[in-house]
Amino acid sequence: MATSTARIDEAKGILAARLRALRARAGLTGRALAARTGLDHTKISKIENAVQMPNQADIRIWCEACDADEQVVDLIAAAQNIEAMYTDWRRLEETGLGHVQRSFQPLYEKTRQFRVWQHSAVPGLLQTADYARGHMRAVIDFRGLPDDLDAAVTARLKQQEVLLNGAKRFAFIIGEQALRTPVVDPERMAAQLDRLMELTSGVANMSFGIVPATTRPPLMPPENFWIYDDDRVRVDTVPGQIQHRAPSDVAAYEKAFQALSGAAAYGKQARDLLRRAAGELGRA
Repeated sequence: MATSTARIDEAKGILAARLRALRARAGLTGRALAARTGLDHTKISKIENAVQMPNQADIRIWCEACDADEQVVDLIAAAQNIEAMYTDWRRLEETGLGHVQRSFQPLYEKTRQFRVWQHSAVPGLLQTADYARGHMRAVIDFRGLPDDLDAAVTARLKQQEVLLNGAKRFAFIIGEQALRTPVVDPERMAAQLDRLMELTSGVANMSFGIVPATTRPPLMPPENFWIYDDDRVRVDTVPGQIQHRAPSDVAAYEKAFQALSGAAAYGKQARDLLRRAAGELGRA
């Protein structure tokens, strides 16, 4: 897996290449573009070689000069995405996981539509208190963080209040592996599976699906992702968190989520998978 720095450098290179291609398609040299835009030609060179990031004004006048106004929104979003692409978990976690969990609250309150894919763990919004405690206990121990487990669990359970807002819509898809990952002991895992069982019987503002382990979906994303409305995607990685805001990137994740939705089991089929997993817990 590419490091976060490598991902950011790659994104910068893609943005630079797109701007360079616009200039070339317009039949302009760097100096000709400078004359049309008022940008210094050395700045144009730096932007095209991913040495310097363009600001929004740069992108607007660049596109205008190249007769490519339709590209402005996507290119500006791509630039904003790069600027806020990587959040260093160690910086966020300096004061513990409670701070991290609380930092999501404004976004959750603002979002109207959630679409969530997680392969091998239950999403935080659906976790029981015991499962959340086991999940975050593992994170704290692995990262050597300040031990504020109680505060972190409280903040995660607070997030779940958004599920009660009937104006919001939620779509969760998990891999069957999530039913068997032993985050907590069998008794507490059984309680978590019971919680998921409740979501398979027509919750008004929510859909819940499970991709069976025996199903080959059209794709298997290597990462978990959360889509917030239609303008932001959060991807959690080991070293940090990446947020995608460019419309083309968001559209790619929306396409992936749609494909996973088509491969998922719902209703009775999902309940059957949950009962099978619960039965295996009983034999553990």
